[in-house]
This record gives sequence, structure tokens and C-alpha cells, in this order.
Amino acid sequence: MISKLIPLTILFISLNIFSQKNEVGFFAGGSNYIGDIGPNTFINPSSLAIGFLYRKNFNQRISARAKINTVNIKSNDLKSSSQFRFQRGKYFENTILEFGLGLDFNFLDFDLTESSFQMSPFFGIGISYVSFDNYDDGVSPSPAPAIKLDKNKSIAIPITLGYKIKPKNNLIFAIEVTANPTFSDNIDGSDNNPVIFSRPFDSNLSNDWYVYSGISITYIFGKKFCCRDD
Repeated sequence: MISKLIPLTILFISLNIFSQKNEVGFFAGGSNYIGDIGPNTFINPSSLAIGFLYRKNFNQRISARAKINTVNIKSNDLKSSSQFRFQRGKYFENTILEFGLGLDFNFLDFDLTESSFQMSPFFGIGISYVSFDNYDDGVSPSPAPAIKLDKNKSIAIPITLGYKIKPKNNLIFAIEVTANPTFSDNIDGSDNNPVIFSRPFDSNLSNDWYVYSGISITYIFGKKFCCRDD
């Protein structure tokens, strides 16, 4: 899968690369997991998420994004308000490597060719290939060590809400939150422990999610457009 994504990403970046509608930069922030271990607070950054992104702006409202992120996640039943989870005492840590493509939609006109101050809230959606370790979880508070079994992979559908600004220069600053529902219920290793305390480990209500929130900084590059007639 990765061998197919890398050439596609290179092709995606090479299209019209000399236009000033291009951005390249990085993302940094905090991450958290929502699933069968620990609390299920939607935004609760407790680990680190970092990555690189490229954005191609087709017009003032629509742009395409390619990204590569490393997302650390962890959770602990001892921090859960659920009595069953607290008594069960499971915990896990994992690292997700994410390759994604998607579209961003600006709610306001956001013109990269203008030297004036620009700002807009935006919404994004896409698809990501995610790779992560497959663990047999540990137990708190001993803690008994988690056992690494092998590698696993899945697909996620990232949904982003954010707000971005462009001062009078070639930099764009954005604050954003991305929720990533996945097609896996085993990022936390719950499928490796199907029954505990005579009850199913996982709830089977939904697959695992991970969320990251933070800031991105991108640089606008390429040839300038020809001047427009006034």
C-alpha cells in the first residue's frame, strides 16, 4: 500500500508546482485516542503529533492537501470514569504513521496572490493510510509490560475544522483539530484480549478513533501570477 501511495504523493506535489498556489510546511500539536481503553474525552491532547504537509490551492475556496504525520497515542483505564474500566486496569501506548490525501474548503475567500491580510475558517475531509504496532496490552498500575506482536494497518477518514490567517508575507498560520475515525478496532490491542472479567473487552459499538489538535505553518512558494488589470 505504501509503495502505491508514495508515487501518487510525488505526482500530486509535482502538478503545477511552479505556481504560487502551493504551500509546504509542518504541523505540531497534541493527540488523544477514543476507544475501548481509558476515558473517551473527544479532545484531550496528552501525546505528541507532528508531521509535514503540502497544499495545492485550486482557487480561493478549495485546496488539496497531502500529509505525512506521526501520531503518538496512549490511554489508561485508571483515568476512566467507568467503574468496569477502572477495575479492569488496562493501558496501552502506540504510534501511528499516517499518509493522507484530502480536500480543504475555506468558508471565506482566501487569496494567496494578495499581499493584504487574509483569514478564514475551513473544513477538511480526506482519506489516510495508517500503520501501527499490534500490541497485547499491559495492566496498570503494576505495570505489566505490553507485548509487541507485529505491525497492523488500516484506513482512516480524517475530518478537520480549523482557522487560518495569512499576514502580509508568504506564511500561513492555522489552528486545527482533526478527528480520525478508523476502520480498525485493534489500535488499542483489544482484539487480542476478547474476554476479560467474563465480559467482552471491546464494546463493538464503534472502531477506534484518534484526534489531534495543534498549529500548522506553511510557506507559499512558486512563480508569481501575472499582474491583473485594474
